[in-house]
Amino acid sequence: MKHTILLLFIFLLSCGNNTKAEKFDEVKWRNGSQIERGNMSTDLVESKILIGKSKSEVIEKIGYPKDSTKTNFYYLIDFGYMTPFHLDVNFDSIDLKVKDATLTD
Repeated sequence: MKHTILLLFIFLLSCGNNTKAEKFDEVKWRNGSQIERGNMSTDLVESKILIGKSKSEVIEKIGYPKDSTKTNFYYLIDFGYMTPFHLDVNFDSIDLKVKDATLTD
């Protein structure tokens, strides 16, 4: 019984996420996997690197979005959990410059 509990505990620990926070790196982002992007996404949002940038500047910095609207770009990222996340880049409806970037599930 003790061995079963120990094995279950080890299994649960190994199911943790693969997230390891990294500083945003433009080259790594553009060439990286969704998990590598996930590792950099918190820094990308918190450092406000995209704020004030135009759509073309955002595309130049982090590539084309998975999906978009007139005022939003959506990038698929992965934190190593079962559910994928999105980096949502939101543009001002008048000047079409980035007003904020958020992480959503």
